[in-house]
Amino acid sequence: MNDDWKSVRLREAEASLDVALTTLDAKLAGVEKQFADKPQDGLTDEDIKAISEHARGADAPKALRDLQARIDAGELTWRDITSGRAAGEPGVREALESGLPRLRQVYTLLEEGHSVDEVVEAGRSRSGRSDDGEDGGIVLREDAW
Repeated sequence: MNDDWKSVRLREAEASLDVALTTLDAKLAGVEKQFADKPQDGLTDEDIKAISEHARGADAPKALRDLQARIDAGELTWRDITSGRAAGEPGVREALESGLPRLRQVYTLLEEGHSVDEVVEAGRSRSGRSDDGEDGGIVLREDAW
């Protein structure tokens, strides 16, 4: 098609648009390359390992330990669960909901103004603290989980 009808301003606008589209394509390619090796759920292999270790631990709720046993048996994976593909599987919802009381407590502590470090430390040392918080710190009590 003949472009003789286009004004100089229109040709300049088209050229600017072409440059912008080329720049956008290059940036998108860079972002795609940067995230190509990242899992879609955002969890690293180390994260999955930590979840599995927690789910096998004595402190994990029974429903979570049962779910980990199914994962160990090869019935499903943590990636299936975190992606939502296993949402309808028996026991998945129950296992994930078993941690909600603890999450609610953590959320409340953060809302009250406690730092993330305080909440994390309280969770790590919960078995060594009394319920009255006599050391002045916060306490995540076992019975609240």
